[in-house]
Amino acid sequence: MTRVICAGILVAATMKAGAAHAATLSVEDFTFEGPLGSQGATIERVAENHFKVSLGAAPGHPDWNNRPQFTILRNAKGNNLRLDVVFDGGPDYYFNEYAFSYSYDNETWHPVHWQNGPKVDKQRDTLIFPVFEQDVVYVGHQVPMSYEKLSELVANWGKSPFVKVHILGKSIEGRDLFRLEITDPASSVPREKRWVHYFANQHPGEHNSQWRMAGMIDWMLSDAAAAFRQRTICHFVPMMSPDAPSKGWYRVNAEGYDMNRTYRHTGADNEKQAHEACIVQSDLEVLMASNTPPVTAWSIHTWGGKTDPRIIAGPEMTEEKLGPWTKFRDLLDKYDANDVVRTLEEWPLKEENANQWTEGTHMQFGITTILCEGGGALYTKEENVESGQVLMKALADYYRGTRE
Repeated sequence: MTRVICAGILVAATMKAGAAHAATLSVEDFTFEGPLGSQGATIERVAENHFKVSLGAAPGHPDWNNRPQFTILRNAKGNNLRLDVVFDGGPDYYFNEYAFSYSYDNETWHPVHWQNGPKVDKQRDTLIFPVFEQDVVYVGHQVPMSYEKLSELVANWGKSPFVKVHILGKSIEGRDLFRLEITDPASSVPREKRWVHYFANQHPGEHNSQWRMAGMIDWMLSDAAAAFRQRTICHFVPMMSPDAPSKGWYRVNAEGYDMNRTYRHTGADNEKQAHEACIVQSDLEVLMASNTPPVTAWSIHTWGGKTDPRIIAGPEMTEEKLGPWTKFRDLLDKYDANDVVRTLEEWPLKEENANQWTEGTHMQFGITTILCEGGGALYTKEENVESGQVLMKALADYYRGTRE
């Protein structure tokens, strides 16, 4: 009798220990489809919890890789993961320049870094993840932002009385192109006397810059920005190529256009431009022809280092008016308590870059344009959001008063 009881206890203990030990990951546990995906990626098992991913190429660019974004659907808890990533199409736009992130809930993101980086090899590298704490894991480029997450943010921002959400049109795959207009409709300042600023993200895979813009919007809606909202109108286009996150496209839309090479300083043209770019530029042209035209146009991007703004100054940035652009530079440094933004520099106007959104908007309209790059070394959502808040605080301080 005692032996039977002991045997039963032993069996139960063995079953409990087995249940606590995670099942190893298999190829079937991974998907490269969904809100964060990687078009054309394939995966194969190398060893236990060790896999190799071969990347697909962007539309129209066999030498441009798609970013290795994926979801682990099950069995992640208790396992670590070694992921070898390869792309044989070409080294021009490598996948291992920036950190990646993983999350259990699509809200809190943790950075994970490449073992080598592009200085060692631009076509092969490895991510090694810590032991996972949950079964389902999301992995994306930089601090990723899916179209679905953007739609959720827009819906929440749209509840504010200070926000008007404009749907400019549809992407090629039918997703909404959003522009958020933020101002205080109850302000005593006439609309035509308010300063107007315009912000747009062109490259869809530069997600850190999209979180930077989210920080700008959050600050605009805060109590600290109440006076700024009364004298200002801000327009935000947070994702110009919303079909991209589910495919891992870094720079392009479904037609294969590099989305920062799609501006036409001679005017929008639906036969000569990327589909989404034409919709957005046409909308900007309507704003510029209104009685509340923007005085600045910002192109929002990511490259290495801290957030890195570069300016082509417009007519209001003179000693006789608001002060030179260096005054704005000094305000940025003043508000950057945690050193997340590089010191503002001038950006030389190159007419051969008229198809880019910084040079193109300046050449077409003569307004201040800012190429807001950087942020690749800001590894958390919170740091990128903070950099956007710094930019807006300086903007609010520089553009005091009302327009002439």
